[in-house]
Amino acid sequence: MIFKEGSEFNYIRHNEISSGGMTLLFLHGLGDCGLCFQEVFEDRRFDKSNIIIPDLIGYGKSSESADGDYRFEAHIEKLWKIITDLEIRDLIIIGHSMGGDIATFLCASDRKNVIKKFVNIEGNITQFDLFISREAVKAAEEGNFTHWFYDEFMTSKVIDDWGQKYPSCRRYHSSLRDCRPEAFLANARELFNKNTELQGKHKSETGRIYCSLSIPKVFCYGTESVSSGTIDFLKENNLEYQAFDDAFHWLMIDKAREFYSFLYEFISN
Repeated sequence: MIFKEGSEFNYIRHNEISSGGMTLLFLHGLGDCGLCFQEVFEDRRFDKSNIIIPDLIGYGKSSESADGDYRFEAHIEKLWKIITDLEIRDLIIIGHSMGGDIATFLCASDRKNVIKKFVNIEGNITQFDLFISREAVKAAEEGNFTHWFYDEFMTSKVIDDWGQKYPSCRRYHSSLRDCRPEAFLANARELFNKNTELQGKHKSETGRIYCSLSIPKVFCYGTESVSSGTIDFLKENNLEYQAFDDAFHWLMIDKAREFYSFLYEFISN
């Protein structure tokens, strides 16, 4: 499906959309695209659910922004238009990494109670898991972003380092090749700013808003990637969470069977 508005368009992976059913909206992370969730289409338990997986503007097969606006607010505005135009009534959000941050603000902007549940897969809720965005912002401040993005990050870190141990990172590298660097940097800056702007230990405005959401929600993380500071935050705020042993940041790929079994149980209860 191509969802077009003017010269912009969101490319959307989906199954057959039917009215009246529960809809699962998956949001990918920084530099990624909807391919990170492709295993959900292979799980027959979700056949009766509507599955919608957009590539955000500037990512994957979607267009660049017509006016250069890649703010979370712009992504959220387009997501609400998709939700409205498809006449979605009962919605469950699954957001990975940056997609978890955007989903947090999407849930907070829900005035009609369309969103029923939220699964946050290692979205940023503290300052402690900002490795990629922090390094991107630092490189940009030093006037070295292009070299950092293509050589230090995509090649040295994602393929030569992470990719040797985690197959999920090789898929991530493929998505990075289709990502527009200007979208990546704009969103990296916003991720960094929104998760370092408060006083105190954890500093995250996103985390504060996540705590305030009243809908059923769960934070999922891989034991190979999440920081101890984020685990402390979850426990201190009595937030529901689910750990996936021996999984890296892309736990829905590294532990696909376990994750989608957990997701099915969470949305079914």
